[in-house]
Amino acid sequence: MPCYNVENYCGAVIESVLHYAQQLILIDDGSQDGTRRLLEAAAKNHPDNIIEILCDTNRGKGFVLLDGMRRALEESCADIILTIDSDGQHDPSNIPAMAEKIDAGAALVIGTRCFELMPLRSKHGNTIISFLLCRLYKNAPIDTQSGYRAFNRTLAKQIVDRVQGGRYEMEFRSLLLALITKQKIAEVPISTVYLDGNKASNFCRFRDTFRILKVLWHHWRYRTV
Repeated sequence: MPCYNVENYCGAVIESVLHYAQQLILIDDGSQDGTRRLLEAAAKNHPDNIIEILCDTNRGKGFVLLDGMRRALEESCADIILTIDSDGQHDPSNIPAMAEKIDAGAALVIGTRCFELMPLRSKHGNTIISFLLCRLYKNAPIDTQSGYRAFNRTLAKQIVDRVQGGRYEMEFRSLLLALITKQKIAEVPISTVYLDGNKASNFCRFRDTFRILKVLWHHWRYRTV
């Protein structure tokens, strides 16, 4: 669970996730509010279930996700590694359904939101990228930018070894890796929740959408991630 300036949201998410996950890796990506204090308190209250990764500066979601996945692979023999946002927009009660898809043979499971319920700042970019990716891969999932994902151990290791860091484009690169290696991708419908008018999200509509489109264009030209 990557965390960046989410002191108003992360506490409830942490407690809820612990109902479903055996181990939770919390990553403070250089938060400037009280997020780190809350993560440290949670780790103190659940020393057997929480691992902390604390960054002094903001590195970007993609970099810290890779750090978390690498730590999960090193620290445990987990067959399922799941990423979930810390801002309350993902319901942890969907974790069992996503885990069931991995148990049934999927390498990647994406929590799919309803585009019609998204605010415009998120809907437009998602729609364009989904449309273009589906022209390259007929089996591409609808929601290409959902951060709520589950991976089997094999794909998680491939992502750590082959995918670059960055911001939100890292998640898109991970999806491309699953597609080009023809791994099974499944989807689980999830609630479409945007708190406080999406103010909790650090996704920049123009900058981050451009970065993802740049990755897609490069992939179309060279078939790389």
